Formats: sequence, structure tokens, C-alpha cells
Amino acid sequence: MGIEIERRFFIDGRENKPWRGGNSIPMLQYYLSNVTHNNGVISWNGVDLVQEDDEISNISTWRIRLEGEKVVLTAKGLRIGASATEFEWDLSRSLFESLDFSTLPSVKKTRYLWNGEDGLLWEVDEFEGGLAGLVIAEVELESEDQKVIIPEWCGMELTGLRGWSNASLARMINDANSLKFG
Repeated sequence: MGIEIERRFFIDGRENKPWRGGNSIPMLQYYLSNVTHNNGVISWNGVDLVQEDDEISNISTWRIRLEGEKVVLTAKGLRIGASATEFEWDLSRSLFESLDFSTLPSVKKTRYLWNGEDGLLWEVDEFEGGLAGLVIAEVELESEDQKVIIPEWCGMELTGLRGWSNASLARMINDANSLKFG
């Protein structure tokens, strides 16, 4: 188990995009419901995903992410301030391709990696599909009170605001599409 500590910000992506000078990674994320953890096996829709003997509790979000060619299952606990518990497991690409995600909330984005003046790594996500035009930056920290030099291109801080997680955004778009096409 790990603790993720991050601050998040809106970005106005209409002007200069200095973060685009670094590496980029295409990402596709699916948000799972009805994940079970019994006898050390984490399963979804009757498919065993991983073996995990550690106690996993108080999880609010389950996600499978295709990050370039890498597949990662993530479990996140409730966020309090800038912190949340987080578990991650690598999955095989063949397992990922065998699963049916067609009705699940999802997010497609390109992540850019940008190094700040203070040496911290910023992850800038440019969303696609139903969230096209949305740009959010986040920086992971060692502690909630760690000093951060916030780039001038960052806008309003989203840290601690409900409804702005990737999972919430994916569910919102999924619900809107269900109303529109359902």
C-alpha cells in the first residue's frame, strides 16, 4: 500500500503549452465497479485480475489503465485533502484485451511529463473525447506541506474539490452519453 499525495490544477490550454516539450504518453482508463477481493484474489465480472494477500479496504475507486503498452490495475481510497491510499498491480496486455469495457466510464488522454523549476515532475493531462479541451496538471509530493513552485500556466487549484477526479469526470461523461443515446 502506498499513499498518493498530489495537488491538481486547471490549465488554460489555449495559449502556450510549455509542457509539450517533454515526453508524452497516451492513456486510456476504465473505471470498474463490483470489484471483489476474496481469499487473496481480486476479481471483476468473474475474471481473476491479481493475487493480493494484503488487506485492502476502504477503496472508493478501481481503475484499469492502458498507459502506452503497459496495463495497470489501481485501487484508490477516499481522498482526504491531497492524500489517498493507493495500490497498483501490473496486468498482462492479453488479460486487458480479453475484458469487455464497452459500457464502463472511461477517460482518454495524453499525459505530458514536465519538470518544474524546483525539480518536481508535473503530469499534464490533455483530455480527448467527451472531455476534449480540458487540461489538468498534477504534481505528486512527499508530504502535504511540501513547498511547490507552481508554474505560471497553472490556473485554479482543484486539490480537494469533489467531482474533479478522473473517475468523477469519466462517470459524468458516461452518464451524459447514456441520457443522449439511451
